[in-house]
Amino acid sequence: MILKTCPRLTGLVRDVAALLVVLAVMTGCQPPPPPGFGLALHGQPSSEAIENVHEVFGWPITLVVFFVHWPRESQPEFPDEGIQAIQDAGAVPVITWEPMTVDGEKETAIAAREILDGHWDEYIDAFAVSARDSGGRIILRFAHEMNLMRYHWGGDRSEYGPESPARYRAMFRHIRDRFRLHGADNVLFAFCPNAESLPHPVRDGADWNTASSYYPGDDAVDVLGMDGYNWGTTFTMQEHGWDSRFMAFAEIFSPLYEELRALAPHKPVVVFETATVAEGGDKTAWIEDAVNTARNWGLAGLCWFDADKEQDWRLESCVTPARLRPLAGMFASHAGALALPSREGRP
Repeated sequence: MILKTCPRLTGLVRDVAALLVVLAVMTGCQPPPPPGFGLALHGQPSSEAIENVHEVFGWPITLVVFFVHWPRESQPEFPDEGIQAIQDAGAVPVITWEPMTVDGEKETAIAAREILDGHWDEYIDAFAVSARDSGGRIILRFAHEMNLMRYHWGGDRSEYGPESPARYRAMFRHIRDRFRLHGADNVLFAFCPNAESLPHPVRDGADWNTASSYYPGDDAVDVLGMDGYNWGTTFTMQEHGWDSRFMAFAEIFSPLYEELRALAPHKPVVVFETATVAEGGDKTAWIEDAVNTARNWGLAGLCWFDADKEQDWRLESCVTPARLRPLAGMFASHAGALALPSREGRP
């Protein structure tokens, strides 16, 4: 059952959280640093999109996620303008690097054998050199949500199956090795599954399709990531084949969060994509709860998918900004305060 949060209860939760922090300090245990707030943008990042959210809510924006697919020809391309816009805003760029070509509406996953055989090395190397020379820290989220058939990285849809995890691990490690070769030590590599695996390991009998099975190894991963959305009541059995319901942030992310924490206990965890619709519940209360949960879990970052795509996920849509502005103090105040690995001391 999902409980709707009232303002008085929200205030009580904040007071309890503050008390726990005081107790942690008194007992000599340092509380985790606050999470950074980020935006995940559909399309190329711009200073206008970043500044708009900051002006409405007053939240410091320290992470900006955007998406880059591979070119149809293996020619060097790097999103210099997008990176510059994000850095100028004082945030850390997060490149979601999608190994697929796009021709109109047609998406074609790059074959794993082409990547592993070196066919794309010229493109990968040029990308690595440009990232190295960009002048700042970058998070690279290679082939995100690999536990969803929707992406089937490394092969076509029919090839998505028990061999997919090993294929993914090999691609990830190949990319990381090329970046190491070119000294791109400012690039942090993020491993980012979806909150729910589809096909599901239990319901669908796809026991091979767990987040852990795709993990490329501690020496290849710097940051653990999670993606997940609250679809509310926007899906119905009659129209879509299933009934969605309004789900709390913790209900969506707890299983994967626990799995990742067991997998690599000391690595930072960032929610790189999340959002909620307003249908079926209180969107403002959901956001308040998500921020408090992220803080209590010690997440390093919480990124909102700020786009009107499939659903209206925009942060300012159907919310009460005045209620959300006070949450600014729950976030890291600047990018330098993010609990992310430094360039030094990483493999």
